[in-house]
Amino acid sequence: MLKREGYEHVEGNSQIVKTIEKMFIALFITLALLSGWIGILIDMLLPEQLDEQTLGMGIWLVLPFLCGIAIRGFRKDWKDFGIKPRFKQNVKWYGLAILFFPAITLLSTLFAWILGFVSFSSFSAASIIPSIAFLFIGLIIKNIFEDFAWQGYLTPKLAAVKTNDFKLYLIVGLVWAFWHAPYYLYFLPDSMYSTPLDRILDVFVKSPIIITIWAVMFVEMTRITRSVWPAVLMHTFEDGIPNFLIFEEKIFEFNGVGDILFNPLTGIIPLGAYLALGLWLRKKRIDRDELLT
Repeated sequence: MLKREGYEHVEGNSQIVKTIEKMFIALFITLALLSGWIGILIDMLLPEQLDEQTLGMGIWLVLPFLCGIAIRGFRKDWKDFGIKPRFKQNVKWYGLAILFFPAITLLSTLFAWILGFVSFSSFSAASIIPSIAFLFIGLIIKNIFEDFAWQGYLTPKLAAVKTNDFKLYLIVGLVWAFWHAPYYLYFLPDSMYSTPLDRILDVFVKSPIIITIWAVMFVEMTRITRSVWPAVLMHTFEDGIPNFLIFEEKIFEFNGVGDILFNPLTGIIPLGAYLALGLWLRKKRIDRDELLT
């Protein structure tokens, strides 16, 4: 009888801890989704600022990270933060994180070029390569804030409350996607879109689908390495290679069906590769964890 009561006490405490954890997760998600709108409100109250360098944009970027840090600090809970690089145990995963986006960009562009679905604007490699190298410094800093929010707080805490893997991907992906909504609707200049409808499609259709697929890959890269740094590097190489060349500089332009199929950022074939990588990493993680138990 005493043993049974002790068991029930442990179970009761475990349930309370789980409920508290869920409350903090809900607080984090709420503040993350509000961060951009708070930033927009602050920008409206301030004098003219430089495009894409406003205080509001800075608040949008750092508030989810700071919220996760504050919750961890308040609870004195740093065990699953993922701050340790764990490089020695994860050399191959670091290599994959660095090379995957450039490799998919190269292959998809090559196939599109062979089939006549991509055109190239004139550019100088001598000027582009230093630009990308310089860009990487800022991207690393930006992605520390971004990925230590989603992979340093949200992912491990959802895992801690035993969230089903596929539900976890969906939550992380949708929060990450709709966190971007103020960026697409307000912070990005009009010149980035052909029509207002393109903005709306980005926010409510394309971004949720694409980022949720990406979330599988980023979540599993973090979980298999037990470090956020591979995700930071993967994200930086995505921003610095396909995003820079296609979205920002428009050096590569995919045409018609080629854009739908081969665009490394939004194309069906690359997205299939990103999802396949994420699910493969999941299998590897599960196999690894079974060996350790």
